[in-house]
Order: sequence, then C-alpha cells, then structure tokens
Amino acid sequence: MHDFNCTKADDMNFELLAERTRYLKENPKGVQEMCKVMEDMRNESLKEGIKEGMKEAALRMLVAGKYAVEEIVNISGLSLEEINQLKIEQNV
Repeated sequence: MHDFNCTKADDMNFELLAERTRYLKENPKGVQEMCKVMEDMRNESLKEGIKEGMKEAALRMLVAGKYAVEEIVNISGLSLEEINQLKIEQNV
C-alpha cells in the first residue's frame, strides 16, 4: 500500500510499479499515453453524465403527462426502449 501513496517513483519499494510510474510520469511517450487515457476517461464520463441528464428530463416529461412517448424520444435522444424502461422502473 505504501507504493500507491507515493508520488515519486524513487520512493516506491516495488520496482516494477516504480518503473511503470517512471515511464508514465517522466517519459514523453508515457506522459502522452497517460494524457490520452485521461482524456478518453473524461469524455466517457461526460457522455454518461449527459445521458443521465437526458434520462432525468425524460422522466420529468413522463411524469408531467403532457408529452407523447415519441416526442420524448425525439427531444431526449433516448431510444424508445430506454423510455419504456424508465416508465417501468418509475411506475409512470
């Protein structure tokens, strides 16, 4: 557990982990690789957040009862199956 709390590879006890940390933090190719992974993770998280927001909006529209299911699909960008699943899950 000690090594996972270290910010510098030189402070680590497990040499394999230290080598990988050195590569990802000090080698230009490693830094580029880590930046790409972090950017991909950020983009995936953003997409998930947007989808959750659309689900919440769709649920509010379902509860309001003023929109046809097809309108909710068009407005939210969610699939018909996702809207129907929301209806089942929330007993709307």
